[in-house]
Amino acid sequence: MPEQIPEISLLFDLFVTSNRIRRLVEVVLAEAPLRAEEYAVYSLLFDHGPMTATEMRRALAMPLSTLLDHLRLMEDRGHLRRRPHPRDGRAQELSLTIEGTTQHRLTNAFWEPMHRALDDALPVPAGQVRASLRALDQAARAALAARDEMSSAG
Repeated sequence: MPEQIPEISLLFDLFVTSNRIRRLVEVVLAEAPLRAEEYAVYSLLFDHGPMTATEMRRALAMPLSTLLDHLRLMEDRGHLRRRPHPRDGRAQELSLTIEGTTQHRLTNAFWEPMHRALDDALPVPAGQVRASLRALDQAARAALAARDEMSSAG
């Protein structure tokens, strides 16, 4: 019988689920070369790179300082390539090196079985869950924007 989340609020449900997913990912990636946050950053560059740090920050909804810490570590490991942006002289295009791609693929070998098992255990189609998560993300963006407006008006 599945464990029930106490009925409190949508945000409470999200908090509980986020903690459970975080724990699952930590356990599965314990022996992998990259940790969960690192894998997310590498995956963004692997799937959508090259990108600027600003584009990455927006896509990950991560504080810029946190992203820059990840990028610095990636560079120290020899996993990050920086090139001048072809249209913006102030920006740099970031991409994975061959070694960065190798570390991403090695971690992906841990990630994919977990991903498939989670998808298979869903009682509704994964696409439906993703659409709901995107809607929740849009609502969070709108709530943040409204709060920012109220703060700047007051």
